[in-house]
Amino acid sequence: MTGQSAEAPSESMYLPRETARQSRRVPGPRGRAADGSRRAGAGQAPGRTARSKRNKPGAAPLGRIVLLALALPVAGALLDELLGSALGWTFTITAALAAALTAMNSTREGTWLVLSAPPLVLAAITIAAEQLASTSTSHGKLTTSAVHWAVDAFPAMAAAEITVIAVLAARLVRARRNRRSSGA
Repeated sequence: MTGQSAEAPSESMYLPRETARQSRRVPGPRGRAADGSRRAGAGQAPGRTARSKRNKPGAAPLGRIVLLALALPVAGALLDELLGSALGWTFTITAALAAALTAMNSTREGTWLVLSAPPLVLAAITIAAEQLASTSTSHGKLTTSAVHWAVDAFPAMAAAEITVIAVLAARLVRARRNRRSSGA
């Protein structure tokens, strides 16, 4: 028994562990007070408030965000097609405006969705606009048409993606400044 103590463990060896056990919070009934009413902040992490995610100030409802993301680029595509040209500046400007409004109204949890959505949304709008305008029939094969659609949609995709990145970066900088100025 080399290196082992023959003495019995003393009480002082377990004192820190016992103190730690005594300082732990004892969980109570979840979500309800003794009288049956709902407790404020039940089931939440300490320091969090009992505020619903849907009622965050400054956050728009999901339906309005989706409508913003789709309605403006669709209107721009329709206007460009009605003017008789391929998708151009009107589509690009409305796509960037929709991306900015969507990024400004998104929640922190929806940031990745807002960041990745513009290319997919604009590609779908471009394909629909080109099909409805029947300009793709002159290209023959589907692969040739797909290349044409990608070329038409790229400026709008790039402008929308750059706009989203700029708006989200500005929101991040503003949030950090507010956190520093509040002393947290």
